[in-house]
Order: sequence, then structure tokens, then C-alpha cells
Amino acid sequence: MSLLSKLRSSRDEQPPARRVPSPRRAPGKAPKKPAGLTPFRQGLVLGGCIGMTFALSIGAIGFLVTRPTIQAPAAGTDSAAAPGPHGAHPKAAIDITATHLGDLQVKIEAKVSAPGSYDPITKAQVVAHTDMVAMPMAHRQGPIVMAEVPGKPGTYQALTQVAMVGEYNVTVETLRPMASKADRRLDVREVSGRS
Repeated sequence: MSLLSKLRSSRDEQPPARRVPSPRRAPGKAPKKPAGLTPFRQGLVLGGCIGMTFALSIGAIGFLVTRPTIQAPAAGTDSAAAPGPHGAHPKAAIDITATHLGDLQVKIEAKVSAPGSYDPITKAQVVAHTDMVAMPMAHRQGPIVMAEVPGKPGTYQALTQVAMVGEYNVTVETLRPMASKADRRLDVREVSGRS
């Protein structure tokens, strides 16, 4: 018996394999689609997500980089008498006189008046600051409370001592009833004597 015949006989001895019949489709019904997205739909969703992220980041960067601008007052208007851009009250007029008395002592005097009428403002809350021009914020003093001079309505004064010889920026600020601010430069040259 040959090898080929042995193989045939062993194959004939095995029971035939059971065939499973294929399910029959009902006429007019489409076959079920597999679950999940097709590659085209996956690309469409991914492209939409990337586009929205890019647009959102451009908007956020634009919001952070740009600064709001305040509209400038029209030419020819008095900025002290006209209300500010946010409806602020008019500012008081301040005239500063700063005098070096010697030994680094400085007398600050300010005349505070109402805008437009220039009537003196009495019982105001007035403070002063001194700051060395050559070294800003290193020798800053203030707030120095200024008192109203008796017999001189609207005139406020204060005495202070600066740190060293040099040029100083004297700032006077009214806090109430009208907020305002003015500056004056003062040169303190000698430690003793008048400058």
C-alpha cells in the first residue's frame, strides 16, 4: 500500500464536516454596518477639533495682547473743568510753593481752589510726597499730611526733612472733596543755610 492510498483511506474514514448554513437575508434589508466611525468621519471630526482649537487660541492671544484705549477729549475743551472719560468729577487747581529752609528741611505750601471759579477750597484732605529725582523711590516720603493755614482759606502747608542734598519732586494731592494732583521740582543744595 502506498502512502497516497493510506492518506486517502484515512480521509475517507473521518466523518464529513458539518456545514453551517449561511443566514438568509430578508429581501429589501440592507446588511448591518460595523460599529464605529469610518476613516472619512474620523478625519472630519479630527479636523473640526483642530480648527476650533486654533481659532480659540488666536482669539485668546488677541484678547491678551490688545489694550483698551481711552478716547481723548476733544480739542479746545478744558480738561480741568470737563468731566473725565468715566464721568469723573472736575479736578481742583493746586498751586505749589516748595522752599528749602536749611539743614535738609523743606516747607511745602499749596493753594487749593475750585476749577473754573478759583474759589479757595477749605477743609480739604491734602497730602504731600517727596521723591528724589536721581534715585526714584529710594528716598520717597509720604503721605505727609498738610494742615490748613489759619487766616488763609484754601492754603495748606507742611514741614518735612529730606534725606540728602539733590533735586526732589514734590507732589501735592487732594483726596477730598475733589481729587487732584500737582508736582513741583525743588533743588536742595546745601545742608545748612538757605538755597
